[in-house]
Parts: sequence; C-alpha cells; structure tokens
Amino acid sequence: MKSSTSFSLFLLLCLFQKTSQFSISPSVASSYSTRSPAPSSSLLSCNSPSNPPSNPPTTQVGLRLNKCFKRTHSRRAADALIAADRVLVNGQPPNGAGHRVQPSDIVTLDGVEYDFQEFNTDDSKSPYAYVKYNKPLGTICTSDRTITDNIISALRSSGLKLSSRIYPIGRLDKDSHGLILLSNDGRIPNSVLRSEKKKSKIYHVTVDRYIEDYDLAALSAGVVITTVAQRDKVKKPLTAPTLPCSVKRLGLREFKIVLNEGRNRQIRKMCEALDYDVVELQRTEFMGITLDNLEYGEWKYCSDEEINILKSALNN
Repeated sequence: MKSSTSFSLFLLLCLFQKTSQFSISPSVASSYSTRSPAPSSSLLSCNSPSNPPSNPPTTQVGLRLNKCFKRTHSRRAADALIAADRVLVNGQPPNGAGHRVQPSDIVTLDGVEYDFQEFNTDDSKSPYAYVKYNKPLGTICTSDRTITDNIISALRSSGLKLSSRIYPIGRLDKDSHGLILLSNDGRIPNSVLRSEKKKSKIYHVTVDRYIEDYDLAALSAGVVITTVAQRDKVKKPLTAPTLPCSVKRLGLREFKIVLNEGRNRQIRKMCEALDYDVVELQRTEFMGITLDNLEYGEWKYCSDEEINILKSALNN
C-alpha cells in the first residue's frame, strides 16, 4: 500500500512538471523509483529572471487599419469600409481590420489616398520640421491631398516623410515656380503672414516684350489692381493701389521685384495693368532665405540659421 501511494505521488509530480515551469531533479526522480520519502523544496528548481523564456512575446508594430479612420469614422464604420473592400493598402486588399499599417504605406479609400498620419499624429510630441522646396510649375500650394497636383503629394513622391502634417507658409500660384517654405510648426504661418508682420519676398519676372523704364518706375511706385480678399470665409473684391516696392531691371524683358504685400496674383495683375503679360515668374528669396542652389523640383531641410530666421518672426 505504501509503495502504491509513493508511486502515485511520483506520477502526480511528473504531471506537475509537465504543466508548469518547475522541474524535478534527477535525484528526486530516482528517490521515488526506490520508494523514498517526498523530496524537500530545495530539490525543486524554477526559471529565474536571469533565465527568461526562450520565446518572449513580440510587440506588433504599426497602426491597426481600422484605427487609421478614427478621426473620421467610428470603429464599426471603419470595419464596414474594410469589409466592403473599399480600403486598399499599397494598392492591395488588407488582411482585415487588424492589418498593421506602417508610416510608409499608402492607404486609399474608394480610390482616393487617405492621409491616416494627418489624422493620427499628436503634433505636440513631434519635433518641428522646416522645409524649403523649389516648387515646380503646375504644383498647387495646398495641404488638401484630395486636390490633384497638391504640394504635399509632390513632396512625398520626392522622398519627404514626416510623422505629422506639414503646411505651406504662404502661397505660390500654380503657374509660378521657385521657393516655398513649409513647416509643421503652426505658429510660423500666422506670425510670418499677418499683415503687420509680412516679410519681404523677391521675384524674378519675365514679361512678353521689352519693358519700358517708366513702366518699371510705375511698378515701383504702385499701380491700382483688383484682387479678391477673403475674411471670415467671405470673398470680397478689393480695388486699391499696390504699396511702393523695389524694382530693378535684369534684362530687356526681365526685372527683379521685392514685395512685402501678399495680394492674390499681385505681380501678374500689376503687369497686366500696364499691358504686359508675365511669361515666367520665379520666387528666389523669402525672409532672407534663398533657394541656395536647390534644383528645380527638389527640397531640403532648412539650416539652423534659416530656422532661426523663421523663429525670429515669433518674437517680432
């Protein structure tokens, strides 16, 4: 009877070993095979912190696909969009609502690229970025990526990757090219573009024919133009003379103009008022920041000196 009891206890300990992190030393197993008394606790061993499990759980990286839409759709609505095959990741159907999306992935909803990073980034935790871009012709200075040829998509296709939304500082119309600054520091545009703090911008202008000296003088003194002003989302026409500015001849049909104003399509309208058509308009400098040999269509991060120039607008 005693032998049967000892053997049963031995079997129970073997089962305990199999289902737990404890192991039985060979000497203990031997003692039970010879009907020895129960082992002491000193004969049991377990995994210590210095010997972690060989296969620790891994942390999944990336954002769950249904969370990409958290600012615009409920989770249930996002799950429905995904289940209806209206959402693609890099042009391919995802592996359900739990599909993990990386910052470099492109998510589309009904064929339109959806900026999930814009809706899921806490800018307060992101470092500020300051970028200068030699904007090519045809690119539109808007952060709305549903608009064809928008500047954000153009920059991303050129390799710019940021974790938070970036905004153009000011505008440069679609038919013009040259320097445009962008940042995710929302304080900068307001400080730079407020009427009482507007900074100088330098343009290289080419018109359709020889420009007379007296017309250059007229441009410098100011000409009356009509532009559209927008306040509180209400657009109103504004007819008024332009402010005096610096104008310098560069060639028979070319001149440099320095503006502190920022009226819509101002230089083109100034030239039209004097019966000239602008055939090329390039911005070469803004706030003392230049293109600095930046190639057409290229971008780069602003230098520390240039960032200090931008930040100086916050203190003025």
